Amino acid sequence: MTTWTRAAVEALGPLTDVPTVAEIFGVHKDTVYAQIRRGEWTETRVLALGRKLKIPTRDVLDLLYAHESAAPSRDESEHHRASEAQNPCSEAVKPHPQCGCRVTGGAAIHPLPTA
Repeated sequence: MTTWTRAAVEALGPLTDVPTVAEIFGVHKDTVYAQIRRGEWTETRVLALGRKLKIPTRDVLDLLYAHESAAPSRDESEHHRASEAQNPCSEAVKPHPQCGCRVTGGAAIHPLPTA
């Protein structure tokens, strides 16, 4: 059994597979596959590459270590509130080039092909 440190997860490369993600989260791989199949897996994006399912390692890191990211400064928070007030529909979904922020969340889940 691997001890999953931040460095170990980063060493996986840009994508990893479902069994590895299941091991990182401490659940059985069949649990993750079943949640993906039912459309209940919202923790990360799931990429269907042919018949293989891959999960972006960045999503796993963001989920596990989100509490370590620095809180936005008062100026950045005010920038976001001001942008959303001006145009809540379009600005809320686009990155703000002024502060370098990016849109997160919104995992894309694709159903598995049926046999």
